[in-house]
Amino acid sequence: MVGRSDIPFNVSILELTPAKLAGMKPVTSLGIFDSTQTSFDENGLFSVSIFGKMGDDRRNQRFSYINLNIRIFHPIVFRALVNCKRLYGSIMGASEYAIWDPIAKDFERASPIDGRTGFHFFLEHWEEIEFGESESVSREQNVLLIKKYRSVALTDKMLVMPAGVRDVEIEDGRTRMDDLNEHYQRALSISNTITNAGLKHNPEIINTARYNLQLTFNRLYEAIENMVQGKKKLLMGKWASRRIMNGTRNVITAMNTSIPYLGAPGALDFNDSIIGLYQMMKAALPRARHFIRYGFLSKVFLDVSSPVYLVNKETYKIESVSLRSQYFDRWMTDEGIEKVITSFNDEDLRHKPIEIEGRYLGLIYKGPDGTFKLLQDIDDLPATRSRKDVHPLTFCELLYCSVYNHLQGLPLFITRYPVTGVGSVVTGRAYVKTTTRAETRRELDFNWEPMDDTHIAREFPIRNTPFVNSVSPHSSRLAGLGADFDGDTVSANCTYSEESIAELNNHLKTKKAYVGTDGRFLHSTSVSTVQLVLFNLTG
Repeated sequence: MVGRSDIPFNVSILELTPAKLAGMKPVTSLGIFDSTQTSFDENGLFSVSIFGKMGDDRRNQRFSYINLNIRIFHPIVFRALVNCKRLYGSIMGASEYAIWDPIAKDFERASPIDGRTGFHFFLEHWEEIEFGESESVSREQNVLLIKKYRSVALTDKMLVMPAGVRDVEIEDGRTRMDDLNEHYQRALSISNTITNAGLKHNPEIINTARYNLQLTFNRLYEAIENMVQGKKKLLMGKWASRRIMNGTRNVITAMNTSIPYLGAPGALDFNDSIIGLYQMMKAALPRARHFIRYGFLSKVFLDVSSPVYLVNKETYKIESVSLRSQYFDRWMTDEGIEKVITSFNDEDLRHKPIEIEGRYLGLIYKGPDGTFKLLQDIDDLPATRSRKDVHPLTFCELLYCSVYNHLQGLPLFITRYPVTGVGSVVTGRAYVKTTTRAETRRELDFNWEPMDDTHIAREFPIRNTPFVNSVSPHSSRLAGLGADFDGDTVSANCTYSEESIAELNNHLKTKKAYVGTDGRFLHSTSVSTVQLVLFNLTG
């Protein structure tokens, strides 16, 4: 870790040497477009030759620079100087006068008659400044930073970020730019007024331009700094945040751990965590998307140019229907299925039959013997099965039947922030629930025969029953999480590669999954919920 006293040495200033600028073409023009107004200015902030074509990866990677024509401070050094002594900033801004004390090796305030002011005057002596000792910790940090980077504190180049991260947009004939471009344009505008002749013969004349250029550089640095750690937190809030791809955030609810008998099939395990169907599809989105697409839907939508096979609402017989391509995009593309899963968030839709152009998407058989099968034509039903057990396929039934044996048992990592110890992360398996009350059904194969045990849907949804929309860690994990049921939330993230599944299974077979480094069990059932139940049972 970086201690407080080490903070200046956790900062590095980029020195723009000729070697580092080799191969870079500088930005020299304020123009956005060329004279034809159809292409970007070749020397401007959005130049194709400097930054690359729009849509090209290089446009997000190529840097450029602006030649400032005069040396100014790196913003972080300027900030440290002003924090050490406000007089330094006032001298550079020409708002106060001072004299140089050769004995104290520092500037002292003076009257306009006796003193001098301006950026050039400050630079005449800045390398000679000896910063006195102070009991202030923050001042000491600033002094250490200035001393470390005194030799590279001044620069006459300003680095320009890749055009792809601040590109121009044209909408309804109006040009919009990222705010960063305003700082670059202002720097260009000021630097173009500074000439070598003026700098050589009378540098004090350009003090005002030089200070304005410094302020522009400071504002640019602050804008980029705010992107990283400011209000918008573009970087820390997106790439350096707790969130991960397809991660979910859920409210904790109590787990019902009751079972018919010890070791009953489908009984919840100590390492199981209950998670709702919608939440699990979001957590394992690529896997869910794949099996939804290539499950029952692949029998309905053959390809984009073929007819679609739907079910007549009156006869329950299959019909070949020609539909617009948007339906294929909706149900058979990754983007479309992702939208289908997102729409499952609306609970009012979950128990409703899926209809397309006045026809059902499919049918489902739910037998009294605890079996089920998806079908497209009532004529496919054997004579031994009853037609009254066939119903239109609902939204929930379609999704659950597509993924039930592909999401159940995947590695699930539950984390409660802030992390306070090993108990703040629960490593286990996902137990996917649909409705609060569900039933166990076995899928039937092509010949209407029961399939093996891998095709048992233990949480088959019951129509018109509320859904589970939360995460329920095992009761023994609540103490480590420091969680209760008053609205506490956790992150639930899933992995689904074969390697990660094998790694989790191997981990849960070892002692370190249950015993801490102190030799004690990591988890306990001695939690307030259990204690209160036992108290009420025993009096």
